Amino acid sequence: MPIVSKYSTDQIEKIVNALLDELRQQQATTELSLMCLGNSISHIINTHVPAAQRSDVARQFGQALLDAVSGPKSS
Repeated sequence: MPIVSKYSTDQIEKIVNALLDELRQQQATTELSLMCLGNSISHIINTHVPAAQRSDVARQFGQALLDAVSGPKSS
């Protein structure tokens, strides 16, 4: 069953494109881009997620990232 997001595809794409455009404008390497995005994610988790839930949120985010780069799973 697909996951239904409360955010529109347009809203997500607009923000992602703005982030990627800024990284391109800064001529950020892959390594620098990943560092900046990782620091942003850490900041968001540390400032917007209750301390008791941070590890779980980070773990779930990490798993979602692994799933996204692994592609479809075969059964």
